[in-house]
Amino acid sequence: MRCVIVLFFLSSLVISNVSRAEDVDYDAILMKLELNISTSSMHSEELIKQLNDVWPNLTREQKTKVYMYQAVLLTYKGDYLSSNSLLVKAEKLNPSDELLNKIYQTLTTNYITLKQYSGALMLMERHLERINKINDIDIKVGSYVRLAYLALELDAYQDLREYALEAMTLSHDLDNRQHCFALLYVAVADLKQQQYQNADSSFQRSQDFCETNQLPLIALMSQKGLAEIALNTEDYQSAKGLLETVLEGYQEFNFQIEINHVNALLSQTYFHLGDFIQAETFARKVMELNDEPSHIEYKAIAAKVLSQRYLESKQYKLAYDYLESHQKYSNSILDDTKAKANAYQMAKFKHQEQAREIALLNQERRLMETQKELEQSDQVNSFMIVTILTGSIFFLSLFLFSSHRQKIRYRKLALIDRLTGVYNRGAGQDFAENEFVQVCLRDANFSVVLFDLDFFKHINDSFGHATGDWALKHVVAVIKPLIRDGDIFTRMGGEEFALFLPYSNEQAAIDIADRCKKVIEEIDSKYSGHQFKLSASFGVSSNLVDDLSLDPILKRADLALYASKHAGRNRVTVYSDDLKGMHCHKDRQSDSQKPLLS
Repeated sequence: MRCVIVLFFLSSLVISNVSRAEDVDYDAILMKLELNISTSSMHSEELIKQLNDVWPNLTREQKTKVYMYQAVLLTYKGDYLSSNSLLVKAEKLNPSDELLNKIYQTLTTNYITLKQYSGALMLMERHLERINKINDIDIKVGSYVRLAYLALELDAYQDLREYALEAMTLSHDLDNRQHCFALLYVAVADLKQQQYQNADSSFQRSQDFCETNQLPLIALMSQKGLAEIALNTEDYQSAKGLLETVLEGYQEFNFQIEINHVNALLSQTYFHLGDFIQAETFARKVMELNDEPSHIEYKAIAAKVLSQRYLESKQYKLAYDYLESHQKYSNSILDDTKAKANAYQMAKFKHQEQAREIALLNQERRLMETQKELEQSDQVNSFMIVTILTGSIFFLSLFLFSSHRQKIRYRKLALIDRLTGVYNRGAGQDFAENEFVQVCLRDANFSVVLFDLDFFKHINDSFGHATGDWALKHVVAVIKPLIRDGDIFTRMGGEEFALFLPYSNEQAAIDIADRCKKVIEEIDSKYSGHQFKLSASFGVSSNLVDDLSLDPILKRADLALYASKHAGRNRVTVYSDDLKGMHCHKDRQSDSQKPLLS
């Protein structure tokens, strides 16, 4: 620490005497500034202030760097709009390719955090077009690192790993900072795909490398990844130690967005360790944040912790209020996930369509050249002209047919759960809401059956996720023949499903739930290679006169499902007013399954 202070003091002396020295090396000062951003935001701000004092003496490239480093600091503090404003100024100064890469990297970070995915995808498309034309390895590495970050934020984890591995290979023994980022992203890809053993070794490798090469902020991110693995594998004591160390490190950098995330993770960790006071303290820090997009995920975690906390202390009103907040934030996250998926798919589709258009234009140009040559030949070649034109029309017809089928496929992928073949949550609820409106106009009945598989986590833990997938697919297979074509079968997430039944009264819904329960019990698990028993708990609710949307019906069905779990599972419960005060949250948590509407 003393060496850093001396170095900073010397740099301050150099800048303070600029007016008296014409041979000041501003590039050296900017290099110190770049190093300080990775170690101390306070020192970086002081250096930027002093460089602004000598602004007329700086070159265009040096001014670009000052704008860029100042924008990076603002990004660390969460002031993304101000950061973007400075980055636009930097871009207008026509910087070098290397600086332009860094500017776009920070812009992409800001766009994604602000959930402006179209802007982020526009940058991604721009870099995909440039990357194959780049000969400078440093710039190419930076481009792949940027693409990896964008893929991470868009939940495209396979693309994330692919870009990170490219960057890791190219940056080896060349650029320690970018290599550090690449190692981190490979580890994050493993974590997001729940490959915890690989993720653990990858995060450890990235932490060691980044610390060795004096990149402490990225090393802290790696350590946070190790903490998330410990949290996901229920090693709460290890998670606590890691997160406390990471929090202290982030506070030195004033890296507020990451501090907020660690506070949310600490609230979870302390709750599982039984330290409810600390859990509440960290959760309240998160809940004090405003509802800007970058805070929503953390507030969803904190709201759930506070709901569980007050449920433990039997303060049911507060528990319910925070459960409502958790539901609100969870729905916002779900909507954001859908927006990201749609934006990403649309970008890919647009890129493919552009490639097809170019291919089609080239084909048409070649066809016109061929036609012109044929027109200049003898009439003997007329048969050849007709043949070529006919073949071209046939080729274009095939191409258009193939393009139409591709569009249909993308549309279907956006609606269907890929494992089970039923509607995913977003599509299922949208269709059900539309049906509900039609039912209301006709003053008819609408019922909802919610169910989830009992002790499903035990199946995954005991026999592996492949067996769990087998169970989910077979449950769907035996239920599909029991429902009508107009019913909407939806996978709500994990082992949780919903049947939306338009024009069905409560008794009809009960009958369907009973039949579903029976066929699930009769599934023979021996064909999966293991022997286990499958059962499910059901909750049933029908619309009331005051219901204006599906939400109240879903909430009542969810309470009925809670009651089924609470009463011993493997049963059908119909909602009644007696269930309003019932809280089965604790029982369902012991089953390691999340409530459907929590």
